[in-house]
Amino acid sequence: MLITWVIKEVAMNMYYNKLAVPVQRYIRRYATKHKVGVQMELELISQFESNRLKPRKHPGAMKTSTAEVPAVAVKAMQSVMKDKPTKALSTEGAALVRYLRARLPPLEEREIRVRKKEIQRQVEKKYGIDASSLSEQEQAELHLKYKDEVVKRLQPTLSSWKSIEYDEHRALQYMVARFAPEFAALRRIFMEMKTRQPDFKPRTMFDFGSGVGTATWAARSVWTECMQEHFNVDSSGHMNDLASLLLREGNEDKEMPIKGVFYRQFLPASQLLQYDIVVSAYTLLELPSAVSRLETIVNLWNKTNRYLVLVEHGTNAGFKVTNEARDFILQLVKEGDAPTAHVLSPCPHDLPCPRFASDTTPCNFEVPYIPLPFEGTSDMGKERFSYVVLKKGARAADDKQWPRIVRPPLIRKKHTVCRMCVAGGKLQEIVFTASKHGKFPYRCARSSNWGDLLPLAISEDKAEDQKKEVEHEDQKNES
Repeated sequence: MLITWVIKEVAMNMYYNKLAVPVQRYIRRYATKHKVGVQMELELISQFESNRLKPRKHPGAMKTSTAEVPAVAVKAMQSVMKDKPTKALSTEGAALVRYLRARLPPLEEREIRVRKKEIQRQVEKKYGIDASSLSEQEQAELHLKYKDEVVKRLQPTLSSWKSIEYDEHRALQYMVARFAPEFAALRRIFMEMKTRQPDFKPRTMFDFGSGVGTATWAARSVWTECMQEHFNVDSSGHMNDLASLLLREGNEDKEMPIKGVFYRQFLPASQLLQYDIVVSAYTLLELPSAVSRLETIVNLWNKTNRYLVLVEHGTNAGFKVTNEARDFILQLVKEGDAPTAHVLSPCPHDLPCPRFASDTTPCNFEVPYIPLPFEGTSDMGKERFSYVVLKKGARAADDKQWPRIVRPPLIRKKHTVCRMCVAGGKLQEIVFTASKHGKFPYRCARSSNWGDLLPLAISEDKAEDQKKEVEHEDQKNES
């Protein structure tokens, strides 16, 4: 009961905080200069100087190569598609992807009420009516009189969200259009987890909204030897059947070659079993409300032994629901309603997301991939995604919390511009030069890519800002 109450309260608070965000963007900011300090560890500099390590291979560089779906998976898909209308499925799959990327989360009842009230005020203003001077009965009569006009204006502003039913044909469309990009995104996330946590050897994985089993293939491509159990949950039985068929190389008569693979259509009620990795990829926007999303997140978090991985399309809507889940878990932790946890990736901190609070663009990343042979194109694809990896347990004392590059670096003559999310919970843009920041920090920045960590400590001196703010207030008071 307590968790249910908290979910509803958090859902409401998140909505009203979202309304306050645009106001923050118009708060006056003082034109002051921030003094930013950049420091690199001496041991790292020593490795660069002795050529034991090259700046282009610095420890924060992900350097993920173009992702390619395993040949055995491609062969299985070709077998499945043998008697199917390949070209039509490819075309329909592309249309499905466009729809999914344009999708918005369903509006909450309170959001609809707020919009309706605003439209009511606009109608009253149009006819020169001051509703505040009317009695309650007169206001009720007024609302009834203009009800049709208010509804007519309200209807176009409502997003037409509806759940998608995946039958056998649509499951094939999804496989053709989404297997390669989703495999690329998940593999890129898993590879970073493996690189940064080399001692982590996952044995079990729980995949919510497993679809055609992309997470299973991605996990096994990264942790080939240690994975022993994959528990997959998808509401579509056709998706589960197709996922199972792909693992059996497209042969319905063949036994499952991998032990410990299970498929279900509903989340298990039991909270006793926990899994090393719990994944929800491209699924949260399938849920009908914020309350259902947060209830699902609590359920998944209770099933998590080590890591919870959430991935969505790199759109504003995908970023919103990912950040919603991130903030919710961290709030539960802060209030003592959940075990200690922290963000492993992409954020170098557990503070509120600075991009969500002060920007109109989503926090997202990009990974290249080779399309499937029957997608109708040979051009390299690029998948843009938003994600968060939450790890149970306190942040290690020796966690360096290096800044994350959140936009493609701008490489210019003798300088490089990096836009980063830093440990202090801010977005920081630094123009790196060799003369100002040192040869090796400059070279590391110059050889880094979108999504990499920069192996630097960044500090900001606020003294100058505070002094100028005080001077401004003094001048204002004197006038």
